[in-house]
This record gives sequence, structure tokens and C-alpha cells, in this order.
Amino acid sequence: MSVLRGKAGAIIGASSGIGAAAGELFAREGARVALVARRKERLDELAGRIEAAGGKAIAISADVTRSHDHEQIVAETVTAFGSFDFAFNNAGTIGNFSPMLDQSETDWDTTIETNLKSVWMSMRAQARYMKDSGGGAIVNTSSWLAFGALPGSTVYSASKAGMDGMLRAAALELAPFGIRINNINPGGIDTEMTRIAFNHDEAVLGAFGRAHPIGRMGTPEETAQLAAFLLSDRASNITGQAMLVDGGYTISGQRG
Repeated sequence: MSVLRGKAGAIIGASSGIGAAAGELFAREGARVALVARRKERLDELAGRIEAAGGKAIAISADVTRSHDHEQIVAETVTAFGSFDFAFNNAGTIGNFSPMLDQSETDWDTTIETNLKSVWMSMRAQARYMKDSGGGAIVNTSSWLAFGALPGSTVYSASKAGMDGMLRAAALELAPFGIRINNINPGGIDTEMTRIAFNHDEAVLGAFGRAHPIGRMGTPEETAQLAAFLLSDRASNITGQAMLVDGGYTISGQRG
């Protein structure tokens, strides 16, 4: 049985990487999906592929840093599909991934606004609807860098650790309304964002992949599988958890 059959919801940050993989997977699993990002042309292409494969999808262009846009995403999804049962808040930025001494206050503000404040606004808009419609499920994309660090990750790590702290309070507040909320914390995933962080250096990317106990970086599709499970009724007893999907990368100890 498809784990999301009959459910409708939004994937925010769906134009590439994990979000795009989630759009195709969720549709195959029976969900009706609103694909959300700034790059409308990419969303239209993805929605077209989903529809051609027999799924249901709409594309919504939005700026996640604007509160009104989050309310509009929920409204447009309900108008198109009749309900809003789940949300996958996946939008984010790597920011200026450089040493703290080389970063500016603008770097801090931009990354925190995009990675942390926008997720708070997303959850607030989504939960307001779910509270009055019988509940739902929310998953946010955090990062292994909420637990660990790399040189250059000060602001990015802070934004993701903030997400994990916010998650636990939100889960307590929303549970009485039948709303579950969890984070997924990807390790090294072979996405456009990861490649940007490593300046598209294939040697460095290869070494990073080999440093994972499984011997490689993960794929967007593998990460989307966890999100689909957590959004489904099969995860009905799971809330308030930040779950690593990292090929064992954050396990400490001797390597090599």
C-alpha cells in the first residue's frame, strides 16, 4: 500500500535536490503535492513529469522569507486538493560557508532568516490549518551539522541547531491537536548545495563521501524515503525527533 495515498500537502524547497526527489516519490506514494520554490520554471518541469507519470501536482512560486507567502501556500494547496495533510519544509541556503572571521552580519541574518525563521513561519501557517482540520504531519530538513561541524559552518550549524531546538517545543505544543512534527538531519547528500559547499572540487567531494562508514554520500532519494515515512500514518507514534540520515558519518571514533 502506498504510504501517502489520499493525502495532500506541500513540499517547500522542491526545485532541486532532496525536495525534487521528494516530489516524485511522494506522488508515486499516492500523495497530491504542491511543489514550492522561487524557481518556477523548475517547478513546472517537475510538476509536468509527475503528471505525465500519473500523479497529481501543482507548482507554487513563493519566497519563504515572507510570512504572507506561507499562508498563501496552504490556501492554494487546499484550493487545489481539498485538504492540507502534510508539509515537508525543505527550503534552505548554505549561506556564506566560510570562516567566521570572514563572515558579515548580513551573512548571519540571511542564513538565519532562510533556514530558521522561515521554518518557524512555515510550521505556524501549516499548524493553524491542521489544528482546525483534524491534525497532520510536518517534517523539516535540518542537518548533521546541528550535531557536528566543519570549518565554515558556524552560521549554518547555528541555524540547523536552532531548528532542532525549536522542533521539540513545537512537538509538545502541537501534539494535543493531532499534529506530529519531526526533523530529518541529512549527512553528506550528493546535491547541488553540497557541491557548492565544497566548491565543486571532485577530489574533496570524493574524500568526503569515502569518510562516511558506508563509503559514499547519500542520495536525495534515500533522504526523501525517510521524509515520506515520517509523514505517513506508519510513523503515528513518532514526534519531536531529529533523525540522522547520514550513512554513519556522525559516529565518532577512529577512521581509516
